[in-house]
Amino acid sequence: MTMIASAAALDALDGGGLFSAQRNLELFGQVPDELRLELFTPETLPAHPAFRWRLEHPYHREVDLRRLPEPMRRELCFGFWRIIAQGLLISYDYASLARSLELILIDRAAAGRSVPVSLMELPLRRWEREWRLARARRGNVVARVEGREARTRRSGKLALSPGPADALRRCYRQLVVAYDPREWWEHDLWAPKVDPRIPLRQHEPNRANSGYDFLAISQPWLREALKWQCKIALETGMLRWTTIRARLYALTLFSAFLTRRGVDEPRLAGDPPGVRLLALDFLAEVRQRKSTRGRNTGQPLADGTITTILCDVEQFYAFMADHKHEAAQRLGEPRWLELEDGHARLWRAGEKPVKPSNRVAAENDYFDDVTMGQVLAHADVLAAPKSEGGLGDEQAMRLLMLLVRTGRRVSELCLMDYDCLLPLQGLPERPDSDALVAKLRYQQTKIDGAPDTIFVDQEVVEIIRAQQKWVHAWTRETLRDPAAPPPRYLFLSTTRNHTAAHPYPKTTLGGRLQTLAKRKDIRDAQGRPVRVSKVHRFRHTRATSLLNAGVPVHVVQRYLGHVSPRMTMHYAKTVRETHEREFLRYRKITADARDLQIDPRDLYNALELDKRTDRVLPNGLCMLPPRQACQRGNACLTCDKFTTDASYLPEHEQQLAKLDELMSQRKRTFQAKTGREMTDENVWLSQRLTEKRALEKIITVLADPQLAENPRQGIRGAGTSARAANQPAEEDDR
Repeated sequence: MTMIASAAALDALDGGGLFSAQRNLELFGQVPDELRLELFTPETLPAHPAFRWRLEHPYHREVDLRRLPEPMRRELCFGFWRIIAQGLLISYDYASLARSLELILIDRAAAGRSVPVSLMELPLRRWEREWRLARARRGNVVARVEGREARTRRSGKLALSPGPADALRRCYRQLVVAYDPREWWEHDLWAPKVDPRIPLRQHEPNRANSGYDFLAISQPWLREALKWQCKIALETGMLRWTTIRARLYALTLFSAFLTRRGVDEPRLAGDPPGVRLLALDFLAEVRQRKSTRGRNTGQPLADGTITTILCDVEQFYAFMADHKHEAAQRLGEPRWLELEDGHARLWRAGEKPVKPSNRVAAENDYFDDVTMGQVLAHADVLAAPKSEGGLGDEQAMRLLMLLVRTGRRVSELCLMDYDCLLPLQGLPERPDSDALVAKLRYQQTKIDGAPDTIFVDQEVVEIIRAQQKWVHAWTRETLRDPAAPPPRYLFLSTTRNHTAAHPYPKTTLGGRLQTLAKRKDIRDAQGRPVRVSKVHRFRHTRATSLLNAGVPVHVVQRYLGHVSPRMTMHYAKTVRETHEREFLRYRKITADARDLQIDPRDLYNALELDKRTDRVLPNGLCMLPPRQACQRGNACLTCDKFTTDASYLPEHEQQLAKLDELMSQRKRTFQAKTGREMTDENVWLSQRLTEKRALEKIITVLADPQLAENPRQGIRGAGTSARAANQPAEEDDR
């Protein structure tokens, strides 16, 4: 969740009364000596990686603070240092900011008003107005900036506009936090990039960009309590930084619900029955809520999302009920003492939706062999230079190769240490190409206590070595230091990261893969476009391939880093060939211990048909579950439940020939009767043409040479793309 401060949050950034001369000196003392300057130029900072001087630009040759009051100069130096620590550059915007502040001070002195010596003497909004007025007096156009702010205010969000205003906001936020004597959790805006006091794990995903705005909660008593509860949860490890987002979202919905109901007290209602009725009303409202983002926009929230929202609200109130005495004293809100045992359990068993516990991976949760073949065949496009038609991202290519080879979560790979390989003792001098030669240590950030190493082969080791060489060279170039040591992370962000301290963003990899899929038109075995950007599918694919290769479940569990086999089985998608192979391994006997006089393959087919289908077709199988009725008549060829394989290819070819002969005969009969030709709009001919197109597509798929080695490989729904426009798609059976 990227930090975009709301308009209310920016209005609340008021440093008035925070300035202290002693604190000003303390902050300046934290700034490194090389940045304690009044004039920032190529001469004073010739090789600093955060300053990219544009010597050809007449206004970007220096950042001059000499005409500002000394306390303000110290504050800007402190702000520059903190902004540099985030991986950002000190650009022309900061030079313009210094000149703008100088103009503001000149205008205030000319008007006989007080001249601030610190940025903390005025609220942020006042400084922004003063900046616009100073520019307007000198003939600068500011209508564009004001118009943007008016539009964003109406939408409830204020996106930071580029230029000196953006630079001012960054510096001002850093200074408000640094001057404010309150504890970190008492602020309404939480962002680790602004406040380093926020407790985080050693390897925290999205640490640099994540931030939370608690002003979205309108009730002060609820907002302060949530901040206090999240503070304790972070410090004790009950919640992680990335999970605070879900808790804040749930309580934001609950806050809006309380506002609509006119409830403004911690106990929610005057008696326990009233609390229960209010909780049930909130449950009904959440159930009716629609998704506002993603592919399911406009659709009802999933059961898992509803349960998460309710659990977050319930866990918050359970915590407050258990700690009501501490909360009343720490927050100065005695009304928390009115909580009772009923507040600790707002909903009863069965009222919250429960996700099925026996869920297995769906067909679209993993990539088939056709998709994987295309992705790997075009992987080099990710690394190829843009001048040659590539995407120019070598790291994305290596991350993709590791995703395919190891099945790790993308966050585990992006956060890997530079030295992530552990040697194995007792290996031969020349191990086989497929032998396991090292251990790969990844960052297990999701499950505490789960394994964090796997065995890898020589190919993975070579990928790691190539990335180490590349990223070390990039670090030396970025830091402008040929002797710079290797970075902390193996994969680094190449934007806003001049300190080489921030890992590669997983969202960047998803965008690269999506671009690759569109550019190379990657499709699955059924000819459908594939969302390669859903990188977690590579993990499902790896788990599926291991299970279908006969690897025991407990071994796959250890490899995936799971703590229970139940979690591992969520990734299991056993394909038809594995079902058949495992069945045929065993010798079947009758009840009286005699050998069963039936071919095992025929027995397998009979059992599968009895279990999963309601009809046998001459050219394939209908995979519609027995309890569901077919609504498509005899339109099997275009149905996504129709499954066939290469062994039925002669039947399909024969059916196509007969269909051509039938259409020709019917056309001749029609013309003899009516004296005119039968057009494609004819109802009968239109249906036959749909069947013909479906047969042609099915034959094309079954004639693929890749199926020659395994003619029993089932192909499902190959003719669905020939479905008539007025013929609805069959709903998935769930």
